[in-house]
Amino acid sequence: MITMDKIMDQLTHFSLALFVVVWLFVVGIIIQGSWQFIHHHGLSPIVSSQWSPLHGQFGLWSFILGSIMVTVLALALALPWSLSLSVLGARILRGVWQKQFVRFLTLFVSIPSVLYGWWGLTVIVPWVRRLSGTSGYGPFSASVVLALMILPTFSILSLEALRHVPPSYIEGSMALGATEDQTLWAIILPTARPRIIQAALIALARGLGETIAVQMVIGGQPHLSSIFHPAATLTTQLLTDLPLLPPGTEGHHVLDFMALWLMILMLGIVWMESRFRGVHND
Repeated sequence: MITMDKIMDQLTHFSLALFVVVWLFVVGIIIQGSWQFIHHHGLSPIVSSQWSPLHGQFGLWSFILGSIMVTVLALALALPWSLSLSVLGARILRGVWQKQFVRFLTLFVSIPSVLYGWWGLTVIVPWVRRLSGTSGYGPFSASVVLALMILPTFSILSLEALRHVPPSYIEGSMALGATEDQTLWAIILPTARPRIIQAALIALARGLGETIAVQMVIGGQPHLSSIFHPAATLTTQLLTDLPLLPPGTEGHHVLDFMALWLMILMLGIVWMESRFRGVHND
């Protein structure tokens, strides 16, 4: 007799198998295209900054460096604000105010990225233009927009990290005469550090894969001169060149190679997150 439990169990296994097959298919296409690109051009494009795909120049260094620069700078900008918001939500607010605060942060997580990009275009770019005397487009503007995007996610995860600190640690510190601030800096934050680092890495991955919002404010130029001048990242250049290099055209495989580099960077973040999770479990 077929029961609902068996049907749900089979459906779950089928969904998992379908996900694995589709994911392997996508990865296989990217690896195949990347291998063809490496076979024809070698690995020298990784350290080259000359980008002109219609003329056979496929330097990716500016895009790789741009992706890392924008994401790391965004994380650095978001870090102090995220920790402040997480302390506010976990240690200061109580009851209904705490719940509403978390809902407020969750609301900002759900805002479409194009709205963040529009805010950056109308507010951040003119501000950076007045500050630097440049066009206002560039990695710095993209980092500010990206920092605002990852701030809610980073804050919510950090808040949960602070909540997981055992109450006995806090009570013991207070019983020994420590103040709230001393307990926060000496007990709560050090204890929650592994989970906070995990939160930072998840926010880093979130920022690394962002495209639309970054594209709207970074300037879209295939070279990197400074944080205040137009540049590009791997994701924004993929978006820009995909219509110019559709599948089947000469040079399309460079896009597969760029996608492979994004996967490598993502896997590096996942590996670091798993290492810190192991440290926390130990």
